[in-house]
Amino acid sequence: MHRDRSQQRSQHRTGRRGATAALRPAALRLPNPHAPRRLRLLTTPPMPIIGEDPMPAETTFTLQTWNVWYGGREVDFGQEKQYAIAAQFPADILALQECWGSAAEKLAPKLLADLAQRGWDTGVLSTGQLTAVDTSTQPYAQAALVRPLPDSPRVLVWSVHLAPYPYAVYRALQGEGQEVADAEEAPRLQQIEDILSETARICDEVDEADLPVVICGDFNTPSTGDWAARTDRPDIAWRSPDALLSAGFTDTFRAIHPDPVAAPADTWSPIEPLTHAGHEEKPEPGRTDGAEPRDRIDFIFSRGLDIIDSVVRGCSAESREEDGFVDVGGRCELIPNQRQNRFPSDHQLVETRFAFRG
Repeated sequence: MHRDRSQQRSQHRTGRRGATAALRPAALRLPNPHAPRRLRLLTTPPMPIIGEDPMPAETTFTLQTWNVWYGGREVDFGQEKQYAIAAQFPADILALQECWGSAAEKLAPKLLADLAQRGWDTGVLSTGQLTAVDTSTQPYAQAALVRPLPDSPRVLVWSVHLAPYPYAVYRALQGEGQEVADAEEAPRLQQIEDILSETARICDEVDEADLPVVICGDFNTPSTGDWAARTDRPDIAWRSPDALLSAGFTDTFRAIHPDPVAAPADTWSPIEPLTHAGHEEKPEPGRTDGAEPRDRIDFIFSRGLDIIDSVVRGCSAESREEDGFVDVGGRCELIPNQRQNRFPSDHQLVETRFAFRG
């Protein structure tokens, strides 16, 4: 989420290490980086899998997206806690938002990963072959070509952080209709259209018309389908995620958990106060002192890949239990008492396990 207009910038770092194990701490890997992948996988803690007859790990890869909340500054030892979560729940590809310059740069070497990051906000980490792609979408979207498995096809991965202003949910919940929502959604829709245009260009340049694509991150907008299923939400269509669906992409979490009532998967925000009395006043149109609306605004959209599993990982101050949610454990207090929280973000982490087709 975060509607802060910091002008921080960072130098980018990209590389090609060629490692193929999932993102994990160095202490958990075998000393020999050239050991067979199967042996390296033995050093990874088992990952919970939803569903029956999961495919072998060697034929699938895991991708996560996570807004790390001002680079980790809002909790004590925030960047160390980012590493702890990433190590506990390893992935082959990790898309980050709100890097604030250095968060991804500091996390990548701890995970033995390479990093694609051209601007200050978004980045893509992977232990597979990774190549940053120059686009016109900085700083809100970073693209990278990633080969997550040995000898696997490449995947075009986007880490996106769409415009935070204005957050159209507020006025929609106050009774404003579709016209107002569309006007406030316009900056994000334009960004999605630019990402889709750049995606087409990249596919043409690499001469891979069937190149799998993942567009993931903090969209700062909810899902039309989620709102249609909720009795506490008006009938509003959200154009940015709808544009991806129209372009042939799949909402991976909803592909596995199609019922928004049984699996709401609200990613924003597990720790925003239920009342804003005494909380920082925020200037967005429509914002009141009432409860912060909770919604699923962090997504993983894919095209050209099979979806094996998808979960949301994070914390719950209310000890929530629902389909598709995995509590990482530890302290979880609402703002302003969040400094000691174990999970170092105000956004939940979204994870999807994929398989290549054919």
